[in-house]
Amino acid sequence: MKKLLHIQLLPILTGVQRFSLHLLNGLDKAEYDIYIASKPGGELKHEAEKRGFTFIPLPTFRHAISPMDALSLLHLVLIMVRHRFDIVHTHSSKPGLLGRFAAWLCRVPLVVHTIHGTAFQEHQPQIVQKLYMLLELLAGRWCHKLAFVNNSDRLKYLSFKLIPPYKAVSIYNAIPCEQSTALNAIADKRTMPQHDIVIGSTIRFTTQKNAISLITAACKACALHPHLKFIIVGDGEHYELCKSIVHSYKATERVILPGWDSEVLPWLKLFNAFVLYSRWEAQPFSIIEAMHSGLPVVGSAIPSIEELVNDECGYLVALDNDEALVQAFCFVASNFSDAFGKGLSGRKRIARLCSYEAMLDAYKAIYEGR
Repeated sequence: MKKLLHIQLLPILTGVQRFSLHLLNGLDKAEYDIYIASKPGGELKHEAEKRGFTFIPLPTFRHAISPMDALSLLHLVLIMVRHRFDIVHTHSSKPGLLGRFAAWLCRVPLVVHTIHGTAFQEHQPQIVQKLYMLLELLAGRWCHKLAFVNNSDRLKYLSFKLIPPYKAVSIYNAIPCEQSTALNAIADKRTMPQHDIVIGSTIRFTTQKNAISLITAACKACALHPHLKFIIVGDGEHYELCKSIVHSYKATERVILPGWDSEVLPWLKLFNAFVLYSRWEAQPFSIIEAMHSGLPVVGSAIPSIEELVNDECGYLVALDNDEALVQAFCFVASNFSDAFGKGLSGRKRIARLCSYEAMLDAYKAIYEGR
């Protein structure tokens, strides 16, 4: 039996953590002894232990660069020496850097890192971008395989020569079959709305998700179209500010911010269309789930979203063009028969692009050295 460790940063259930759970659920428990490590507490610990995985708390983990990182590295080394893992699989930038270095120091036979979005972004100062690129160049030498959840990030890494081609592979995210079956059942029951058009989303209210621009555009669209409503589920550092924006537009009955809810399916049943106007993404599970459920998608025109959403299944809007986003919302409400058809097309497209069996087989091949 192979001992497998997944290292995460936060113990919450956003897309990165859900990816680990989706992947690990599909592995044969007779072949793999599964461990998950992250900051202590939170839903991830509960979900890991519910599935029979061993959870290892990493109390010194910090999101930002910190002197505690040295303690985190030492802790990871001690964990790997104690458990003698056959495979270490890291996720996100901080666990990816520290986890890969610790695994390299401990001579772990197989070290894998999944890129859930690049650490270096265009909005960062150039010196910060260069620093992160240098760190990624170093960390790439400490692992055997780098898995990208889209093609655009893989091509970016290769163009900057941060990783040799033989180490780089693209594997699209996917959701387990029982979840896609439940979402398809929602899609089967979709009908044309009789009155209001509800555009919804499930996001973190953060800079990455462009929450302030999204909420402002939603309020403006409601002022222009009488049958538009929005339900944006989630929380985050910009949540209270976004609530204030809605109040300032006197739109609290039409732009609804119910807060965080880990249960996505009931909300998807209420939506008629889905929006994700992120500034950057890797490959969002929220869009994958929305498309499986038959929803047309309004998305930001960034490469990772463009790999999932095209003109056949949604509407792409350039970043920082809030007026275009408002007009896209109004177009969906005024031409919903067109949007409804895009939702049907998107359901077929996402089934082709994001196959759970294909994702599982690709990671099994890596784990087995094929």
